[in-house]
Amino acid sequence: MALLKTLMQHRDPLTVTFTDRSQKFQSFIVKLDTDQGELWIDELIPREGDKYASQGEPFRIDVWHEGIHMRWDCPGATQVELDDAPAYSAGVPDELFYHQKRGAFRASVRRTADIAVELAHPERKRRFTAYLMDLSATGCKIRLEGDMSRSLSPGELYTPATLHLPDAGRVEVSMEVRHVEYREEANETHAGMMFKQPTPLAQRSIDRFVNFLQREARRLEKEDLF
Repeated sequence: MALLKTLMQHRDPLTVTFTDRSQKFQSFIVKLDTDQGELWIDELIPREGDKYASQGEPFRIDVWHEGIHMRWDCPGATQVELDDAPAYSAGVPDELFYHQKRGAFRASVRRTADIAVELAHPERKRRFTAYLMDLSATGCKIRLEGDMSRSLSPGELYTPATLHLPDAGRVEVSMEVRHVEYREEANETHAGMMFKQPTPLAQRSIDRFVNFLQREARRLEKEDLF
C-alpha cells in the first residue's frame, strides 16, 4: 500500500495494457482509500482506452519509480465521477510485483548542455527534436517544447532516433516511449524512453558518455564541499 501512495504522490505515469490488445495507454492514480481497499485512476490517454475500460475489459498496469518497475493485473474497472471529473475505480491489487534494476546508473544532463535527440516514427511520418534530461545505459529522459502528450504514446517505437553526444557525434538507436508527462508550468513535455537492442558500437558510446557524466557529477559534488 505504501508503494501505491508513493506513485500517487509523485504522479508517476501508469502504462495500461488491455488483455489481447497491443496498444498501450497512460493514466495516473488520482485517489487511494486504504481503509476500503479502493484505487481510482484517471481517464486514459489516448482516449480510445476509455472505451475499453468502460466496457470492463481486464488490463495490466506497469509503472516505473526511481528504477523500480512495478506491475499488477486488474480484472476490470468501473467508470465513476470523482470530484466532478471522470475516473475509473479499479480496486487495490491483491498482488503487486516489483523489480529493481541494478547497475543502470542514471546521469543528469545539464539543461545548458542542450544535447539534442532526433526522433523519427517509421509509419506515422513524425519527426521531433528533443533534448536530453538524463541518460543511462538502458534509456533516457527527454524534454520537448509545448504539449506533446497526445503526439507521443507509451509503447510507440521511434527508429531511427539519433543522440547527438558531444564526444561520439551522431549515435543512432531505436527508442520506445515508456511514459509521457506534460509540465504546464514550464510548457514542456517530459518523456521516458528505453533503448531497444542498440548495436554494440552505440552501446559503448552511450556507456562512455554516462561514465563521463558520472565523473563530472562527482567532481562538482567534491567542489561543493569546499
